[in-house]
Amino acid sequence: MSRWTRRSVALSILASAATAILAGSSCKPTKAGGPKIWHATGAVRTFGPSREWVAIAHDDIPEYMSAMTMSFHPQVPSLFDGLAAGDRIAFDFYESEDARRILTHIERSPR
Repeated sequence: MSRWTRRSVALSILASAATAILAGSSCKPTKAGGPKIWHATGAVRTFGPSREWVAIAHDDIPEYMSAMTMSFHPQVPSLFDGLAAGDRIAFDFYESEDARRILTHIERSPR
């Protein structure tokens, strides 16, 4: 094997190992082969038209993203029932194949 081929194989193995370690460490898997579910906390900022999405100012999500405000879509519309702008929340979500963040659970946190 040439030096470049060995280097390419080594880098490929290293990248695969790093991906496997990072992907599973701070989130929980759903059913076998399903998307990773992330848990986070934050505050509701606003809702989109017809409550199709919610903007959440979330706290740091370890190994996923630093604190910022992002939009999330509900897995079912009733997830937003009883929520209002300003509510502190805890929530679970996954990232869909088209990179949308889908809420699977959301609840108000004590103030």
